[in-house]
Order: sequence, then C-alpha cells, then structure tokens
Amino acid sequence: MAIRLLNLLAPATILFIAVALLIDPVSLLSTANKTFLGQLPYALALVVALLAYGFNRNQILFATLNLISGYLMIQLGLQVSLDQPNAYVLFSILSILLPINITFIATYSERGLFTPLGLTRLAGVLLGYLLLGLLWSNDSLAAQLPNLPTNMFEMFFAERFLSNMSAVFYGVALLTTLIYFVTQRGHGSAGVLISLVASLGMFIWFDLPNISTLLVTAALIAMGIAVVQNSHKMAYLDELTEIPARRALQDKLATLGKRYTLAMVDIDHFKKFNDTYGHDIGDQVLRMVAAKLASVSGGGKAYRYGGEEFTLVFPGKDEAQALPFVEQLRELIANYPLYIRDEQRPEDKKRGAQMRKQKAKSDHTNVTISIGVCEKTDEHLDAAAVMKQADKALYEAKNNGRNQSVAAHYKPEAPKRRRTRKDYA
Repeated sequence: MAIRLLNLLAPATILFIAVALLIDPVSLLSTANKTFLGQLPYALALVVALLAYGFNRNQILFATLNLISGYLMIQLGLQVSLDQPNAYVLFSILSILLPINITFIATYSERGLFTPLGLTRLAGVLLGYLLLGLLWSNDSLAAQLPNLPTNMFEMFFAERFLSNMSAVFYGVALLTTLIYFVTQRGHGSAGVLISLVASLGMFIWFDLPNISTLLVTAALIAMGIAVVQNSHKMAYLDELTEIPARRALQDKLATLGKRYTLAMVDIDHFKKFNDTYGHDIGDQVLRMVAAKLASVSGGGKAYRYGGEEFTLVFPGKDEAQALPFVEQLRELIANYPLYIRDEQRPEDKKRGAQMRKQKAKSDHTNVTISIGVCEKTDEHLDAAAVMKQADKALYEAKNNGRNQSVAAHYKPEAPKRRRTRKDYA
C-alpha cells in the first residue's frame, strides 16, 4: 500500500523539487517572459478542469477551481506590500479560505457535477472568492482590519507569513486530506493533497519571487497527470480484481511476435457460487482467482477477459513450455481453501491468515478452474485465431470433467490432474 501511495504522489514530488530549483533562474527572466509565465496557470487550470469534468473526477475539478481562484486573488490584489491594510486583510482571509475549502473537498465523494449536490459543492467553492473579490474591488477590505482576530496579526511581529489561525486551519485540512488519501488511495484524494501542499507553500514562502506561479503551475500539472493516470487505470485495470483488463489484453496481443501461447481460464460452475453464497462471495472468488493468476511465473501475465474468464499470455513460449506453469496455477487454486468472508473476517491479509490457522472448522470451500492452451502456429492468422483455438481447448477441458488443462496441440503422455480436497465444481 505504501508503494502505491508513493506512486500517486511521485509526479508532484518531482515537480515540486523542480520548483525549488527554478526559483532563482525564473527570477532572471525578462518581464515579458514572466508575464507569460504568470498567465500559464490559467490555461493549465482550464485544461485540468475539462479533463476532470470529462472523466467525472469532481474532487480534482473542485481542487483546481479552489487553487486557481486563490491564485487569481493573489495576482490581482497581493502584488503590493502587505503593509497596506487592504492587502493584509486579503492575504489573511485567503490563508483561511483555501484550507477550509480543501478540507471540505477532501471529504467529497465522486458525484455528478450538474446535480443539486454537485452544484451546491461548486457554489461552496466559488462563492467565498466571489465575495472576497467584490470586497477587494470596492476597496472595502481595509475596513475589516480591526475585525480580524488577534491571532492573525503575528506577521507584524514575526518573520513568517502564516498566522496561528491559518496554521490551525491548514493543520485540520492536512489531517483530513491525509486520512482520506490513505484510506481511499485514489487519484482524486492525491489531487486534493497536491493542491493543499501548493497553497500552503504559497503562504509560507510568500516573499520568494514568482513562488505562487511556480507552485500553482507544478500542482496543476501534477493534478492533470493524476486525471490521466486515473483514466488509464479505469480503461486498462479491472476495478474488481485489480489486474489488467480486456483493453490491456488487446494492446498486449497487438505487440506479440510470432511465438507465444495463450491460455483461456474459466472458473468452474461459477454460477453455483453466486446462487449458493451470493454475489459478494462471487466477487471474492473472482478476486482470489485473479490474485493467484497474477502470480503466474514463466514470463506469463494474467488479464481479466470478462465475467469469470481470464487470459494468460506467455510471450516466446510454446504449449509444452507454458503448460507446466499453467498446471501449477490450476493446482494452486484447486487446493486453496476459500474461507467464506463474514462480518468478523478482517480485511488485513496477515490477520486473515492467522484466523484461518486458528479456525479448524471454519466454513470454507474450494474453487477449481478449467484451462485451454494454444500456441501461435502458421495456421493461425492472428491472436484472435489463437484465442479461438484456446477457447475450443477450454471447452474440451470442461467436457472432460473440468479442473484440468487441455492444450490444442501438445498432448502430454500422462494427465496432470491432481485430486483436490473438495471438488466443488
């Protein structure tokens, strides 16, 4: 899990490091180039917002709107000394408004934008900035200076730009965002966390030249990458089993050479699991089988073809070479005791393993699979023809009693079928 979380944040980490390295070089740019750089976040925000909307990633959409709205207010009203009352009040309110919005955005689930709830959330993100912008344009913020809490005046006396009150709000936002990021482990939560880091950096290092432009640019690029990664995951990774899906298989088949072997895998009597135990247990069966298939050795790779069917791809191997690895998987699955998950069963894998050892009479069953194997030969025009022949071998395995592997061409001398503790199928 830790590796997956780090992978989600890897692009943002690289970009933020780049920001630290570019602060001095950017300060040497011409005025025209700095002006262009200052406009870049708006274009990036538009692109990221459209991507997020298109892929229904509303967390990243709201985080983008929140970040770019804060950036707009900084560019419009905070390019002057904070000794000016109007600027000081604007800075102080922004340092609270940004983390408040981020805290709420971190808790949002993905819903449609043009729904009552979606529009309410959108209004919640933007209304504060609209009101703040209106007060700033009328030079009305300075009048609010005496109304600021006392713990927002530390900047007058200390060499820092984050007041105690703002630090509290950012602390709450950070804690909330981290909790949702760790528990959800999604690209949406990663995008919200990235926007939090960027906005916090803008206030902590507010005196550095071009810091808001650089941080917002880096954050928006990272958030755009998160949307693309999420869309790629949706297209190429099966959500239930978390192994590559059919589209990924099609891409893989298009890159194979003239020598390879395909194995079509089907769970025996899968409908019985759903009828006997329910669809939740059926999903558990699919996840278990997928996890075992994903551990295939011999250079093979597992894909979910659809329903209860899976495909194994062995590049550079013929049937005789691939069959031992296929049989190894079949026996592994057939002899694996599938414990029926109940309310007391922990999600933690280690704890689950301990409970399986302790419960000698636990309710469990066994799953078997049938496999059809076919290698690429001159008689096959393409991968589709190889897969069709593997399907025929699979049907033969089913007709022969299931829980076995059948190769289209290679026929071993002795059948490699081992009796299981419980032949459910």
